[in-house]
Amino acid sequence: MRIRKKLRESRLRTHQQIRAWLQPKLGKAGERLRLAGRIRLANIWARKHPKRTFAYVTGTLSLLLVCSLVTVNNRPDNADAHDISTIASMEPLFQGFRTIQSNKGLHRVTMLELADSGRAIRRELDSLIAIRRKSHGDSLRIVRQYRRLENIVKFINNKEGHD
Repeated sequence: MRIRKKLRESRLRTHQQIRAWLQPKLGKAGERLRLAGRIRLANIWARKHPKRTFAYVTGTLSLLLVCSLVTVNNRPDNADAHDISTIASMEPLFQGFRTIQSNKGLHRVTMLELADSGRAIRRELDSLIAIRRKSHGDSLRIVRQYRRLENIVKFINNKEGHD
């Protein structure tokens, strides 16, 4: 249970930091440029003219490819050293991606463990319910195990809805 809580808190903290940084910038840009309306109109136009849309996209990508090939061939030799320093400065970003991937793996393993324990609890409940004459202890165990199983199902359903 402690691992799930740490995982949830870490993901929530990261999400909140990114959202707090991005939201004001994107909100201002979207309002200033009226992006939502323009995107809607562009999508309507693209649906009406699929061949033109394909031609424009293909032409633009081809032009970008040619421009990038021309600029790469005209670049001086010392630019490679600059590229290496740029890649080296990206290491924290890659480390963040690795952390996200490891957290996803941990989350997946935790979910599988929860599902396995839920199945085991269900089998135990089935066997307890099948007993004809139950003692008070058996009844208490049934109620406890049922609540545990209910919590596991709620948690798994909640996570599947968010992911």
